[in-house]
Amino acid sequence: MEETMVVRVTGGDIERALPLPLQAYWGGAEDVKASVRLVHEGRSLHLRFSIQEPQLRRMCTEHNQNVYTDSCMEIFLQREGETEYVNFEFSASTKALVGRGKQRGGRMLYPSSVIDQIPISLTLLENNANQSRYRLDVSIDLVLFGLMKEEETTSFIRLKGNIYKCGDKLKEPHYLCYAPIGTLKADFHTPSYFVPFRFL
Repeated sequence: MEETMVVRVTGGDIERALPLPLQAYWGGAEDVKASVRLVHEGRSLHLRFSIQEPQLRRMCTEHNQNVYTDSCMEIFLQREGETEYVNFEFSASTKALVGRGKQRGGRMLYPSSVIDQIPISLTLLENNANQSRYRLDVSIDLVLFGLMKEEETTSFIRLKGNIYKCGDKLKEPHYLCYAPIGTLKADFHTPSYFVPFRFL
């Protein structure tokens, strides 16, 4: 895929990072607004998802449950030149599913003891019968998940990936992403549509 889109990740304050909007390329998400800010600090990638949606679902109580059935935010990352990628999926309950593999099937899930090392926090701004607005903050240790080597710095690593919002079990399921995916139905496990992440 041509580099028509690039995710530029700067250092500094996440409040000053440019929000990247997520789009509903498959329709069905007229009342959902989602964006993400990204910054890096040392070996950490910090993300702040800002979400507005009609329903907030957060039923997962443990890591590696089906978090994509909740109000869910995701980022998939892959080192350029490697075939495996890591999927980070975060429920609004602050539980996560994290796996590694080459495709949707046969993925190796990280144990809860490793996922517990990802700081995840939810800030609820509004929640009523008509609308929910909230912010989800996470910090991913790139070395811990094999996306960066101990001796590397972020200025030298080359990653690809995409960023998503979904909710399979909401009253009105929806699927949004940052970089477009050319499939007839929503399919986040499509590394052929990953775009470059550049750390500045």
